[in-house]
Amino acid sequence: MNELPRFKTPARFQKHFGKLRFARKSGKVKMKTYSLTRAQRLEILKKTDKKCHVCGKRLSLDHFEADHVKSRSRGGNNSIDNFLPACRTCNNYRWHYLPQEINWILKLGVWAKTEIQKGTTIGTMMGEKFITYETQRENRRKKSRVPSSRPHHPLK
Repeated sequence: MNELPRFKTPARFQKHFGKLRFARKSGKVKMKTYSLTRAQRLEILKKTDKKCHVCGKRLSLDHFEADHVKSRSRGGNNSIDNFLPACRTCNNYRWHYLPQEINWILKLGVWAKTEIQKGTTIGTMMGEKFITYETQRENRRKKSRVPSSRPHHPLK
């Protein structure tokens, strides 16, 4: 089994991520986008019993994204065999990361979530930074997908 490497210093940890990013960026291939028919979308959705292949969230025919198993940027094709259904969040954040990068994202994400949940100093700092980041990201979007906690009252 291939375990993730261990590091003795933050500098080496950071350098490792740089190497992974370089490997990902240097392997990119340009591919044309492709539109799926409704029948093809249904075939893809049935592969996982109408659930996101990453997180398991329930999906519907009109509300899922066809995720490339082998990403287009890595030379993956647009055949039905190369698609799995994903929710928008999982598909948007999975991008075209290399498998080892996904492993690190999951491992770091679980650790970060635990630190935030425990209310540790670093967890509180991460929580604050993340909320700021998400707020800025949503403000850049044309239409926010995060509902406001305030009731909406249209002008008369």
